[in-house]
Amino acid sequence: MRNTIFCKRLADAALLCVMAAIALFIIHYYLNILYIPTATAATPAAGSIPELPLPVTDVPNKPFPAENQYCLTCHQGIEPARPLASPMMEAILQKGAEMGDPNGCVVCHAGNPHEKTNKDSAHSGKPAGSKLAGFTPVPGALQVNDNTCGLCHSDHTYNVHLSNMNTDAGKMKAIMWSWGIGTENHDHLYADHDTKDTDGPTPRFGSDTYKAYMQDMAKNFPGQFPAELKQVPEISPEQLESMPEQAAYTYLRNCNACHLSNKGMQDRGHFRGMGCAACHSLYSNEGYYEGNDPSINKQEKGHLLVHSMQGTRKSPVTVNGKQFTGIQVSTCASCHSAGRRIGHAYQGLMALDHSDNRGPFDENGLPQQTNGGYVFKYMRDDAHHRIAKDGKTVTGLLCQDCHTTNSMHGNGNIGTTTLATVEIECADCHGTPDKYPWELPIGYGDEFGKTLDRNKPRGLADEPMEVTARFATVYPKEDGYLMSARGNALGNVVKQADKVIVHSETGLDFEVPVLKQIEKDNSWSDAVKAKTAMVAVPQHMEKLECYACHSTWAAQYYGYKYVIDYSKNSIDWLQSAEKVNSDGTTADLKGRYVMQPGAPTYGDYSHMRWENPPLGINGEGRVTPLVGVIQTVGTVIGPDGKTITWNRVAKTADGYDAIELAPLNPHTTSKASRDCSDCHGNQVAMGYGLDGGIYDAEPQTPRFADVVTADAENVSHFTHAQISAIKELHGDFMQLLNAEGKQVQTIDSHWPGSMPLTTAQRDRLARSGTCMACHQDIPNGSIPMKMLGKVAKVANLSFAPADAHAHLLRENNLLIAWIKAIAIVCGLLAIPVIAICYAKRKTIRAKLRKRLTA
Repeated sequence: MRNTIFCKRLADAALLCVMAAIALFIIHYYLNILYIPTATAATPAAGSIPELPLPVTDVPNKPFPAENQYCLTCHQGIEPARPLASPMMEAILQKGAEMGDPNGCVVCHAGNPHEKTNKDSAHSGKPAGSKLAGFTPVPGALQVNDNTCGLCHSDHTYNVHLSNMNTDAGKMKAIMWSWGIGTENHDHLYADHDTKDTDGPTPRFGSDTYKAYMQDMAKNFPGQFPAELKQVPEISPEQLESMPEQAAYTYLRNCNACHLSNKGMQDRGHFRGMGCAACHSLYSNEGYYEGNDPSINKQEKGHLLVHSMQGTRKSPVTVNGKQFTGIQVSTCASCHSAGRRIGHAYQGLMALDHSDNRGPFDENGLPQQTNGGYVFKYMRDDAHHRIAKDGKTVTGLLCQDCHTTNSMHGNGNIGTTTLATVEIECADCHGTPDKYPWELPIGYGDEFGKTLDRNKPRGLADEPMEVTARFATVYPKEDGYLMSARGNALGNVVKQADKVIVHSETGLDFEVPVLKQIEKDNSWSDAVKAKTAMVAVPQHMEKLECYACHSTWAAQYYGYKYVIDYSKNSIDWLQSAEKVNSDGTTADLKGRYVMQPGAPTYGDYSHMRWENPPLGINGEGRVTPLVGVIQTVGTVIGPDGKTITWNRVAKTADGYDAIELAPLNPHTTSKASRDCSDCHGNQVAMGYGLDGGIYDAEPQTPRFADVVTADAENVSHFTHAQISAIKELHGDFMQLLNAEGKQVQTIDSHWPGSMPLTTAQRDRLARSGTCMACHQDIPNGSIPMKMLGKVAKVANLSFAPADAHAHLLRENNLLIAWIKAIAIVCGLLAIPVIAICYAKRKTIRAKLRKRLTA
């Protein structure tokens, strides 16, 4: 009996000890969560990327075959278009010799190479065998390039005419839509010029897989892959009063100076060539010639930097004793400074406005000069643009390192939008945490609503594309060439054991961070954030564009308000390009423009932002950043100077505003990603606008800032509105959805699958009450919290930092989850125990009575 009582008391004491230990643990745990700081792990330094043995091709120098003779009588010292020992120049020299010019100048320019004294005579006519009509100073121009560049590159010259860089069909659709034209569907009908695909729907470049892929795209999306486009119409003056939306035609004809068929605006940052030369000829921002041709005026703007073509590693260019290869980012930015401005955003520059006094000022007290029409604020380089290598920062990837020949030159079918023509996806090089790039299926990241078989890997290619092998730099394939999402070999990206190497046309080689390898090695730079986002929540990888998180800033331009005044005239850049002189130049080259009625006179954005862009779903079906660019608020002044329409916002066929939030890859990628709170709980990210659209919520109301009565009545007879009303505008320009979740403006005028985030997606993001769930009790809410607060105050404990707080909250969640799981298991086990006890209740009562009476 004594032993039984002793054992019972011992068990009771042990139970009390266990309960006390649990209580102490819980107190200690919660004190840590609320108050006690925990040391955070240091971020390891990034390692340098090893140099790989593939330097710039060393092309030996050699003289022209006939120095100081023929064209070199005047142009001695001019740089050869390509290195003279290169296969291209050897072919040109051979062809030139057959045409009577061993230096080859006449192959591209024609003219009379035997005339040594008379410039006009030398720059006229053509030698026997030339396909040109006569001398041309612009051999790359689309008006003549079939007879110059096309002698060797006929596929390229055909493709470029149909490419997005010449049709501008996407811009046509977006601007017209924003004025209310063609909002009944997403079909693309117009271009800078009448354009027709004469050789059918099969692309000229690419693998069989790629060609089949693109034909399937064209079949599924005929409005984005048309066989023919018409030139933008001219206005009908007699209908302008009843159809003021025609102002879109005037605006497009005036703003489209960047298409390849013309010379474009020749000012700082806009200097470029025509046609093929727009990319392959080299201009500086300032537009001065800095080569050795004595006949070119070095004090006059508008000239080539040097008479050398830029292209690949095979064609090094030397300027002022410095050598480089590849097509410069500044060349791309000469056109891509406008629109969505990615040419400068990639360099970390956010275009602001045209201010004449924007600082910082230079040493002479002068303001920042415009570049491509804008001044800038430096934000942060794209991670691909400047790369740490061997202990120093080097030039990173050029645009051409990612954007393939099919994307740039075109594939032989009509290009309408970037999403239609660009074939590269982030995962093509980086893969995913569970798949190497070559283990992903064709179409990954480019789904357009398709369900892919994840167990059907795309593999590696044994050969580069035929066009790459013929004209570009061919790199050793190592274990194989990686493939694009649409099935083409990426000729400059190879698998090397467990590494992926990108051979940049700069002459540098870079090792690509491969996500699956990082996961296997557990070498994440921030394991908690990276693994949580990409591994623990795999839907992020399946549903989001990588840049939805990794573009930590995006240039956003909201509410473009502009005036088209038909009492004035303006340049018609489209007709100017079609007024071709006998030498292949167009009217715009010398400023002899074709003019049109109507002129954009005033224009500016409502506001600009760089942080936390809203999110939506693009044509591929993936979550993407959205930016405001084409948000037209249009005012039209008639030929008589009277206002036809004032601050007009058009409506779509579906009844919402035609102004557009456009899906975009901002080209501002960073290694670090946006914080979770940038999207989760963020009403801007969800599409509801700043704080749900409460700011500028009533643009329909004019705003005054003058003397008023107590009843808000203006007193002065001369009072004018400080801010005029925009009567049809739904509210804030950033707002895609109203409070009820109804769409109030356009998201993407190009692709039928584009839309706001779904209700389910917005519900997952709407976690705005998460903090309140805890902090309505912390620190002095409920009795136990008050107790912990008192203990912490007496112990002089401070609050935990954010990382420690998050870590301990995670532990708290795990603890609660375990308690709940154990409770569920115990509850399930209790059911049969209770059932047995109920069935044996008489026996149990009898045993208890017997024990108590003992």
